[in-house]
Amino acid sequence: MVTIIAALFYAASFEPLGKWFFAPISFALLFKVLRKSQRIYLCLFIFGFLSSVITLGWAGEYVGVLPLFFLALLHGLYFLPLGLIRRFSDNWLWYIPAILVLEELRARFPFAGFSWMRIAFSQSEAPYASVISIGGALLLSFWVLILASILAGSVPSKKLSLVIILAMVFLPGLIKNEYLETKSITYAAVQGNTPSIGLTFNDRARAVFDLHVKTTRKMVTPGPDVIIWPENAIDVDPFDNPDVALAIKSITAEYGVPLIAGAISRVSGQLENISVAYGKDGSVASLYSKQYLTPFGEYIPLRPIARIISPYVDGVADFYPGERQDLHLIKEMNLAPIICFEILSDSLMQKSAKISDAFVVQTNSATFANTAESAQQLAITRLRAIENSREIVSVSTIGISAHIDINGKILRQTKENVSTSMTGTLRGNSENTLAGRFGGVAPILVVALATLFALRLRILRPL
Repeated sequence: MVTIIAALFYAASFEPLGKWFFAPISFALLFKVLRKSQRIYLCLFIFGFLSSVITLGWAGEYVGVLPLFFLALLHGLYFLPLGLIRRFSDNWLWYIPAILVLEELRARFPFAGFSWMRIAFSQSEAPYASVISIGGALLLSFWVLILASILAGSVPSKKLSLVIILAMVFLPGLIKNEYLETKSITYAAVQGNTPSIGLTFNDRARAVFDLHVKTTRKMVTPGPDVIIWPENAIDVDPFDNPDVALAIKSITAEYGVPLIAGAISRVSGQLENISVAYGKDGSVASLYSKQYLTPFGEYIPLRPIARIISPYVDGVADFYPGERQDLHLIKEMNLAPIICFEILSDSLMQKSAKISDAFVVQTNSATFANTAESAQQLAITRLRAIENSREIVSVSTIGISAHIDINGKILRQTKENVSTSMTGTLRGNSENTLAGRFGGVAPILVVALATLFALRLRILRPL
């Protein structure tokens, strides 16, 4: 029963509830279970499986219960290796570095990983979320696990425990990213909506494109430095449809500014998900091809097996990462395009931060409309802004579009399921956070710290 409560608490730390404090409480309960239970593997599986079914429930909204079941099954299986710890040691603090290692493994394997349910990604509202700028997402996860261990009794004195918890929760609030540049551009982000939701959002060719053209002309007034459309806003190949190219040229000429838009294209000979910037004359100024593709969404691994699990598999054409990875230059600002699922990639985000002044996240939430998916992605995006000290304009076709500052504060956002626009001033920044400077070394350092944490407390007080 305690395991079920722990799983429910962990799920409650993610949107739609999004109560950050449930995460350390959930792992404190799990630690207590792991110290006493005789059915440790069952408890671990239930925790991983149940929390995933609830948090990722949106994954089964339109594609079916069976794919959601297998996704949650995989999450449950990932927790099972933790059961080996009690076989080799009675020091339960070893669970902390082990969880962190498994979290990193899940972010990379299989099929390039799926880190949506990282502990850190439940913490966008936490007072200590800024620690992500020091050691990345894994350090924020570690922070939660330290709090959980204290709640579970790793510190013998209740007064000392309270002092440490208060310090860990509130002192990181003093850490703030600072702007080092005065570069800025004005933008108009267009959320054009889709004619339908779920898997049929793109059934009618040009329907999504026409909605974005219509919304732009209806809601965007002259004056911004750039107009931004979301992922899949151009739902047919703009390089193979002269009338679409002509309509884009008409928009850029009418407003006299560049247009950044998400599109699908076979311009290179293979199917790609791209972000393309059109100049004022409607010509292609820069193009970025999505690198971190969504398994089972943009390509199908193990297609013969996947076909048995879901009837929608044969309706998915495989996308490929392209060779072009341009930044979009607007005035003097380099904007790094991030396309939807790429927000999960630590290395891609850090690489983009080093060469850009701000991020433009283009996403399409129509497949999971009316679920918690968009709110969960927004929480991840806020943390990426803090981690990399970059402002972000996140534009969705139908979900939540938002402008986020370098400390994760939402400056403005839209409602879901509406055709609307959002305007503002996007500020550039050239500061690289410690997390960015450490790069791929940060996870190694965090796991080393977690190991020292377990050893140090073991030496100080046998557990």
